[in-house]
Amino acid sequence: MLGPNIINHLKKDAEAVLRLNDMGDFTKPAPRLYPHQWNWDSVFNAIGWSHIDEERAWREIDSLLRGQWKNGMVPHILFDTEVTDYHPGPDYWDTSSSFLTPDNVLTSGITQPPLLTYGTWEVYRNSKDKEKAEERLRRLYSRLLAYHTYLHTMRDLDGSGLAAIVHPWESGQDNSPCWDGALKAIRMEWKPEYTRVDNTIIAGEQRATDEDYDRYSYLVEVFRELRYDPKRMWEESPFLVQPVLFNSVLQASDRCLKEMAGILGEDTGDIEIWIQAAESAISTKMWDENLGLYFDIDLRCRAKIRKRALAGFLPLFAGIPDEEGADRLVRSLLDSESFWPEGGYPYCTVSKKEPEFDPKNYWRGPIWINMNWFIVKGLNHYGYKDKASYVIDRTLALVDRSGFFEYFHPVTGDGLGSDAFSWTASLVIDLIENIQG
Repeated sequence: MLGPNIINHLKKDAEAVLRLNDMGDFTKPAPRLYPHQWNWDSVFNAIGWSHIDEERAWREIDSLLRGQWKNGMVPHILFDTEVTDYHPGPDYWDTSSSFLTPDNVLTSGITQPPLLTYGTWEVYRNSKDKEKAEERLRRLYSRLLAYHTYLHTMRDLDGSGLAAIVHPWESGQDNSPCWDGALKAIRMEWKPEYTRVDNTIIAGEQRATDEDYDRYSYLVEVFRELRYDPKRMWEESPFLVQPVLFNSVLQASDRCLKEMAGILGEDTGDIEIWIQAAESAISTKMWDENLGLYFDIDLRCRAKIRKRALAGFLPLFAGIPDEEGADRLVRSLLDSESFWPEGGYPYCTVSKKEPEFDPKNYWRGPIWINMNWFIVKGLNHYGYKDKASYVIDRTLALVDRSGFFEYFHPVTGDGLGSDAFSWTASLVIDLIENIQG
């Protein structure tokens, strides 16, 4: 176990990373690679800020909601207009062609895993002045409810209770092998023209391929041509997937929304229906009894995507499995041939048994601290306190060894992607607070 001096040093260094990337009202994810405001990055960062500066945490959430669309969607990027060398930037997205966009804020035209309500609830729980924090909830509640209503109505495309995504970027796991089949099935009617920036900052072997980026950009151009009309996007997007991670995060956020509603005296009828429908659908449609894991669903071919990924354990975070199912998942997490390499660190984002596993490449194998954080939350929810503590210890040891990187090699522990990555810092703070009580 790490000693108190190392823990305190880590927390101090993590705070320094947040302050380095602090733009006043939002925290950019990294100094150069990600210069704008990202949706779930800001939520993770608000959780980190809540242990340092409550007012700053609330400001992070307020800033993110500036970009909320008129149909309730919270976009995945809010653009800093002073940054001009990022692809795809606001001109490429051109969301101003939609009548749904907010006034005076440039955004992308898609969303990200809906962690916002969960994170807001965490900021409330961590607040010392509960009366003031309750007023914050009261002011934010209608906008959070609008986001959930959007996800449960406009994104539940088959009436199953599961939300669908139209772009890999909405998954939060951009180039996961889980999307390979759906991306390769896209028949591009034209080749998009653009200039990548990310692989001039980070080594190409750690990033998505040009072939993938062509398809990412092509999807943006398709949506742009459709003027972000929601109905046409759902009908015409060649990429249409129901992801385990996205829906597990939504389920956890639904439960937090219900808690908020109870405090504020709001009706919970619709929320309870959403919770029950999604819980049933995740348990039945996504679960594979033979493989003992939850899998994403490709709606275009109506089939499970049977790629063993760490995201398949996220129902633990949402409290979906029964005790027996949770125990089976937890035992799988300890498999040194899959997600926790012998002599290495937890957790590979893709099982080592998958042929696409790559320990250096983005979402195709490396450790991401947010995924470990989700797992820790799930372990604690089911009472696996000792296992959760051990995962926290190994995660903190990894960051202490290599620094606050975006992601990490699961065997060597080497840092990959961007250094000074904000959500790594934020979640290190939250994990430390977890063990300190």
